Amino acid sequence: MMKMLLDIEDDPGWHSADSEDENANESTLPAYLVVPEWQKHHAALIALAQIVKVCSKAMIKNLEQMVTMVLNTFPNPHPRVRWAAINAIGQLSIDMGLDLQVQYHQRVLPTLAASMDDFQNPRV
Repeated sequence: MMKMLLDIEDDPGWHSADSEDENANESTLPAYLVVPEWQKHHAALIALAQIVKVCSKAMIKNLEQMVTMVLNTFPNPHPRVRWAAINAIGQLSIDMGLDLQVQYHQRVLPTLAASMDDFQNPRV
């Protein structure tokens, strides 16, 4: 983990930026969810769960997009991706509980219930 954090190049343009672009990396997670590699799907879902855990107040404006991204990964053929999707919904439930329940329970609950039928992968 530390090696990855230390692998950073200094960009002279970064120092002179007048304002920080809040949406600069907004499309990174969705981009990881449309590629074929299951590892990138897994990484995007784990990252999303961690971001929500730390930045839930800032991320509330993106709740619909996050719920849609996560729910769309539930039918993924790889069990680790499905596990990461359940984990992400769990984190959304913890940190955005009332908003998630009121606005999206009709989408989340049936998807979670359907995931319980995965008897071949008990961890999921």
